[in-house]
Amino acid sequence: MVDAEKLSIARGQLGPKCASCESPLIFAEALVIDSEYHCFSCYEKVTGASSASEPKEVSGLRMD
Repeated sequence: MVDAEKLSIARGQLGPKCASCESPLIFAEALVIDSEYHCFSCYEKVTGASSASEPKEVSGLRMD
């Protein structure tokens, strides 16, 4: 059975709350650690992981 205390409505969609900071998430952005949902910033704190890529300029690509 789903625990209603762990659910919220974020941007008009039903989704989980972050297990660490309890911010509302949508399922598409939630990251799972040991059957608990986490937001990206809490995921980084819990796992120590960071982005594997750095932003870079791409010539000839208009981003307007």
